[in-house]
Amino acid sequence: MGPSIRSAAPRRPACSLVFVALCTLAFSPEPALRAQSASKIAPSSRIDLRPQLVPGEVLRYRIQLQTITDTKRSGAISDPQGPSRLAVTWDATIKLEVLGAGSTPPAEANPLGLMRIRTTYEQSAASIKSDSPDPEGENIEQTYKRLEGQAVEFTVGTDGHVSDVRGLDGVIDDDRVRQAAEQWMEQVSGTAGAPQNVALGQTWNSAQPATSMPLAGMTWRSNSSYLRNEPCRPGDPNAPAVPVELCAVILTRQSVLPQKQPRDPTPEDYRRNGLHTSGRWSGSGESLSYVSLRTHSAVSVTQDSAQQIDFTVTNASGNSIRYAGTIETHSRVQLLPPDATDSR
Repeated sequence: MGPSIRSAAPRRPACSLVFVALCTLAFSPEPALRAQSASKIAPSSRIDLRPQLVPGEVLRYRIQLQTITDTKRSGAISDPQGPSRLAVTWDATIKLEVLGAGSTPPAEANPLGLMRIRTTYEQSAASIKSDSPDPEGENIEQTYKRLEGQAVEFTVGTDGHVSDVRGLDGVIDDDRVRQAAEQWMEQVSGTAGAPQNVALGQTWNSAQPATSMPLAGMTWRSNSSYLRNEPCRPGDPNAPAVPVELCAVILTRQSVLPQKQPRDPTPEDYRRNGLHTSGRWSGSGESLSYVSLRTHSAVSVTQDSAQQIDFTVTNASGNSIRYAGTIETHSRVQLLPPDATDSR
């Protein structure tokens, strides 16, 4: 079912990258990016930070995501009694399992490195706050609750191609909830787009179309820097001495900008459903990732971002709705300690 004039409302927080972005969690495609070294460093001092998951591996993450939408809606459908400021806070525990090579081709003849991944939402709860009564608040909370026990499976190769996706369609009808359930993947895969070998002080850039937005021609641009190495988890000074695991600290700044100025910024899926869109959408964000130098898994990712929107959706009858305001997101993804996970 395509977008409607009502369903074109802002749905996603910081990341408007489509579900395909989750494929980079376990493997590294080779996107078009430019690596720049801050100084000449011997090749022996470079490391490959891209995740290196193996069949049978199990990881658990705790996800905390808050989305604050402060928007006004006007036009054919107005809702002066509805909340203009809505805060949704989601807390979840998610298990990631590397199942093994994809069904075709077999692992021993698998040039694309196809691998089957499963993520299961073991716990999921959300709370809603708004500046006025919101009749939809309870429905949103219940929809997030229905994520518990649900799983997403997909096959992915080192080229970044995702296939045979099976998951939440037909179980979770709310696109906002489904997208929140999927988007955390991108945060723990921040280093998957890094050059093959990176060194302290190095930076790299990447760009990816923002295809899920109601305006065409938008692009997410990222600039990442390998800042330093430091302990992955702050130590307890009173605890017995144990080996300290070191993490690479990666700072990423991201912005969404028009890649070009199309004469008509209506995305194709909107056009097919008789809708026309116009307006502006901009935003920026920053994340700090701690990536284990031993396992190359993301240990923690903290992200904050803000977007400014002002766009109009018009149907074939000439009725239109204008959305204007801001969207903030604040998230934290934390790898649970080994005693809370299956053996690796």
